[in-house]
Amino acid sequence: MPRLTLFKKIMAVTLLLSLLPLLLSSLILLSNLESVNSRLTAEIADTSDIQASETLQMRAQNVAETISDFLHQCEGDLLFLARTTLDRQSLINFYATRHSEVWKRFGATEEIRELVPLYRSIAKIDKHGKELLVIRYGRFLRASELRDVSTPAGTEFKNEEYFSRIKKLRQGEIYVSHLTGFHVSKHEQLAGASDPESAVNESTYDGVIRFGTPQFDSNGSFNGLVVVSLDHRHLMEFTQHIDPGRNFSTIFPSYKSGNYAFLFDDEGWIITHPKYWDIRGLDRSGRPVPAYSEHSSQADIDAGLIPFNLDQAGFIHLNYPKVASQVRQHKIGYVDITNVGGAKKIMAFAPIPYDTGDYSRYGIFGGVTIGFQVDQFHDAARKGSRLINRELRGHRTLSAMIILATALLAGFSAWVLSRGITRPLQQLIIGARRLADGDTSSQVSVSSTDELGELADTFNIMSNELEIRKTSLLSTLDELRRSRLEILDERNFKESILESISSAIVTFSPDGLLTSINATGRHFLGSRTSIDMHFRDVFRGWEEMEERTNQALATCSGYGRQPIQVDRPGGMTHFEVGFFPIGKDAEHGLTVTIRNETEKEKLREEMMRLDRLASLGKLSAGIAHEVRNPLTGISLLLDDLHDNAALAANDRNMIKKALAEIERVERLISALLNYSSPARADFRMSDLNTVVNDTVLLMRRQCERQKVSIQQENGELSPFRFDPEKIKQALLNITRNALEVLPDGGTIQVGTMQSTGHVTMTISDNGPGISAEDLPLIFEPFFTRKGAGTGLGLSITQRIIEEHRGTIRVESSREAGTTFIIELPVNIPDS
Repeated sequence: MPRLTLFKKIMAVTLLLSLLPLLLSSLILLSNLESVNSRLTAEIADTSDIQASETLQMRAQNVAETISDFLHQCEGDLLFLARTTLDRQSLINFYATRHSEVWKRFGATEEIRELVPLYRSIAKIDKHGKELLVIRYGRFLRASELRDVSTPAGTEFKNEEYFSRIKKLRQGEIYVSHLTGFHVSKHEQLAGASDPESAVNESTYDGVIRFGTPQFDSNGSFNGLVVVSLDHRHLMEFTQHIDPGRNFSTIFPSYKSGNYAFLFDDEGWIITHPKYWDIRGLDRSGRPVPAYSEHSSQADIDAGLIPFNLDQAGFIHLNYPKVASQVRQHKIGYVDITNVGGAKKIMAFAPIPYDTGDYSRYGIFGGVTIGFQVDQFHDAARKGSRLINRELRGHRTLSAMIILATALLAGFSAWVLSRGITRPLQQLIIGARRLADGDTSSQVSVSSTDELGELADTFNIMSNELEIRKTSLLSTLDELRRSRLEILDERNFKESILESISSAIVTFSPDGLLTSINATGRHFLGSRTSIDMHFRDVFRGWEEMEERTNQALATCSGYGRQPIQVDRPGGMTHFEVGFFPIGKDAEHGLTVTIRNETEKEKLREEMMRLDRLASLGKLSAGIAHEVRNPLTGISLLLDDLHDNAALAANDRNMIKKALAEIERVERLISALLNYSSPARADFRMSDLNTVVNDTVLLMRRQCERQKVSIQQENGELSPFRFDPEKIKQALLNITRNALEVLPDGGTIQVGTMQSTGHVTMTISDNGPGISAEDLPLIFEPFFTRKGAGTGLGLSITQRIIEEHRGTIRVESSREAGTTFIIELPVNIPDS
């Protein structure tokens, strides 16, 4: 803003005093004439505008209700698919029945109407984000074309998060995305044509709105999702053919005239429009193309890289953001508007009611707008306005001549008066600027003896004083700069040491507020931890730490190191914590150190288990060897007695029962010997699905006798190296255990699945489950809750899986039953 000098002020006051009365009288007269002109024009125009706007408003509301019904139809299709067993035949049958008509241009003069599938694609996705079955453009994708959509980069448009969003939903809930597609530039649509109406070889916008819902298995666990992708062309059909004029509909609207309709979503982005480059979209790397704004470069405008967002279009016309705001408030109405092409029109708008998923924020899918240029209704108003304007121009010309002459006379008088006042002040200003630039030796020479001369002398005294103080300040600043650098070096050295150690170091003030924390501390306590947080919030979920920190701060006791255990999402974690006062009796606060001892504790427990198993194996082998020999002799003697014809029937039964018990002891001894001296695994290339099929076949007859349904679901597996016999033994052990807990019938499920680097087998039953106190003991040798059995089955199974360098874990509850999960690596090196 230009600086208002004293010279200008005197000039302005003089001009105002002389010109203000003349200006006011002229303005009042002009204002009255303008008011008459405006009222006359407005009354004629308003009648036409109201009639046109009410018609457009009603039509916009009808289109909005139709779109709302259409979106709910898409939800119904999605839920139908989610409840259906999706295979190729059912999916192609569904796809073939969902079509709608698309009316489009064909060449320069022809047009066609064709049935186009509603959904660009339908996909079934597993719980890891891998596409299992996808139909797109009427054909099923090959396995090599299927994607991993668990991350945005793996999706079709390289920036979609629908997998992670749907995974968090509950059963029956639906996720609906915003419009997603690659942006179409101005050059791509026009393809050399001058405007969209004549661009018959244009590139079309290829986008989708995705509807998705999660699926769950019988145990209520997330098992994947179903996604249908609505073809954007069907949204375009709702607005592309609207003609607000006499024709009612058209194959392609006229953008220049302003007579067209478009849709925008609840975020303000345009999603259907005759100009495809106005529609929201992504660039080819998946980044959103920024909205058109007053900051858009001329290169982007010329290339048409300017999708339109009504919330950011106030620089084009203030009513664009207002329309978006009114629609979010579920209001219907119309506004005057000017589009990017300069067409002035009335734009009616109506909200599209819809509250599924993210659209529940405002309860709308977006809005429908229909614009109509209404200049042809204003001819009478324009004629009257032109007549009055001619009279106003004559009056304005005469008034301007009188005002100009008066201004010249007043300006000359003001210049003479202000010159004598402002010249000495200008010299003082120049001197003050030199002083501000650091020239403290600057002096001002004013010959006047009045108040301005006294002001100049005072200025020169101040300049001398500043020179003296400047020298002193520069010396002090040099000393402070050197001290600051030394302090920074020492602080950086200490911080680098604290950040590099593997223990967490946390300090608190005497009031219990966090004063410092290193990187390891943030790792242990979470990124939410911040300075000035109270220790109860810092250690939330670490109950012992809260109590001990409170004890150390409140009673100045409990210092030193001590172990604690914390139940975290990954399991029980062991820490060694230390409490040390800062200053005497923690007068300056408290230092807390935390070191993760979990791996060391696990290693110690594993060594104890291995020692126990080794001792048990030696003891079992020795006992089995010593018992087997006399047991064989007893068995032979009892067998001879049983064959003695002189024995009574009761004696024979007693001997027969004794022989059965000896046979059971023999089996126990054999199991002990097998456990203590297992055969070496024979690793060879084999098909795991074949082993699973053989195991299920062996158990099927026994399951049928017990009215147990045994089911299997094998994934596609590649052959890899493992011992088929030992894996079969492990599967039999687990399957027999499952059968024993289902005496009154039930279901056993066996399945396989291949993931990156390993193969997963699951064996589950719907039995009563394993109690929480028994779960940690089930793999221990001789542990059993059955009246019979050796208690070695699961222990041998665990040894077989560990010999294959795999893992076995169990999940069990009374409601869902028991599931054993075995993971085997597919790349086992030669021994």
